[in-house]
Amino acid sequence: MRSICALQDRFAIIVVASCVTFLAPTVSAQDAPPTAGAVPRFEPTPCPKLSGAEELAKASCGYLVVPENRSRPTGRIIRLMVAKYPAHSAEKRADPVVYLAGGPGDIAPLEVNGLIAADFIGERDILVVSQRGTMFSEPALTCAPADEFARMLLSLRFYSAATERAHLAATEACHRELTATGAELNAYNSTESAADFVDLRKVLGVAAWNVYGTSYGAYLAQTLMRDHPEGIRSVVLDSVLPTTYTIPGNWRNTRDGFDNLFHACAAETACNAAHPHLEETFTRLVNKLEAAPLTTTVSDPATGKDVKVVLDGGALVDWLRNQNYAVPSLRAAPERIDGLAAARPDSIEAIAKDRADRAPPPGPDVPALGYGLSYGVTCREDYPFATPQDLVAAGRQAFPDYPASIQGEGVGGWAYINQDCRDVWKVPAALEAMDQPVASSIPTLLISGSFDTLTSLAGAEAAAARLSKAKIISIPGIGHAVAPQSPCAQTVIVSFLADPTAPAARRTG
Repeated sequence: MRSICALQDRFAIIVVASCVTFLAPTVSAQDAPPTAGAVPRFEPTPCPKLSGAEELAKASCGYLVVPENRSRPTGRIIRLMVAKYPAHSAEKRADPVVYLAGGPGDIAPLEVNGLIAADFIGERDILVVSQRGTMFSEPALTCAPADEFARMLLSLRFYSAATERAHLAATEACHRELTATGAELNAYNSTESAADFVDLRKVLGVAAWNVYGTSYGAYLAQTLMRDHPEGIRSVVLDSVLPTTYTIPGNWRNTRDGFDNLFHACAAETACNAAHPHLEETFTRLVNKLEAAPLTTTVSDPATGKDVKVVLDGGALVDWLRNQNYAVPSLRAAPERIDGLAAARPDSIEAIAKDRADRAPPPGPDVPALGYGLSYGVTCREDYPFATPQDLVAAGRQAFPDYPASIQGEGVGGWAYINQDCRDVWKVPAALEAMDQPVASSIPTLLISGSFDTLTSLAGAEAAAARLSKAKIISIPGIGHAVAPQSPCAQTVIVSFLADPTAPAARRTG
């Protein structure tokens, strides 16, 4: 699909508001680092050796020690791993970049190789924090039963009563395990995480920094802007999840990403000739496989053993959503879809292997999602602001031609999260103010990829609604986590960090 390759460096810039000079604040008396033994504090430690995070060898590491629950400052403490990657340039800037990873619950150190390889923040140190509850923080609220279910799902119908029961049983087991550790699960949320970053800036004695957040990290960055704007020089929001986001909104995001992908193929002569009526073909496959699933066996990339994979309509939708993480996967998607429609063994195997490859690897000591933070944030901040009826309505509106068994649930990885929150992870709902757009005058650059099926340009526009110094760039041909994949976006970020009031931009095509 040549259009994706040809378009990946093109962009359109939308100026949301005029820009004025922003002066970074200096350190005040209350920002002075705490004394040794106090909380919060910073404890230096050697960096771990992690496969997939080789850049850690160049970093210096430590733990940020903070209260688990700030309403009980003398209670239990937790430790968050922090890695500082030195600037590449000899002309180092005084204001570092702090990276906020997505998920919620993703493993921040494993995401940094791509950021550093792109080299768009090379004049500044980069601070990477394992957010509370995530792997390499203490406690790491990972959960084997939830990961085991994700592997089991490969051989199940994606949406069914049996799948729902197995999913909820895994969530209940996860909740029991994490509760038994003594963790106060109510304290794993965006409000506490934002306060963690404030404490980090203060204990390191940083006068001002630049905040860079991807996906959920962009949502967390907006929480930081709202609750603790002091010390923030600029903000970059990549693949923007607005604070107005609710779980049903995933349907609209998926529709936007699918539409852009199908329309790009239809608009490009070679792609359209090779794959005519791609959207109709995909919709027909979703309905056909939901009625009569295809079952195949592939070699599990994690174990080398054979694993059964069921491809039904729900699994196919989830597969296409997940192609948005890399341009090569997006390029291959039209050929895979037509190959599946023609029952070609190579396409069936490629789609099944892709699904197996995305399942969590088995065994202990492997990278794992921080479910304590993931459920804590979702059930406190996303679930309460929409009803189950909203979820069904969103599915029907986004994909009216899909089967009811797919429309009636959360899309892809969001399946059954409403039930998780209602029946298992019963954390108190966030204040309604958290569901409102953030108002701020901090210079903010918002970045969207046209093929993103998880976040959307509409979400970036919603986030920018009350940001008086916001600029949005939309990058055609890129999916989720735009900047590491787009030289164009990298150029704009470099310019923005140099002068947040007036980033250089050009329009092509």
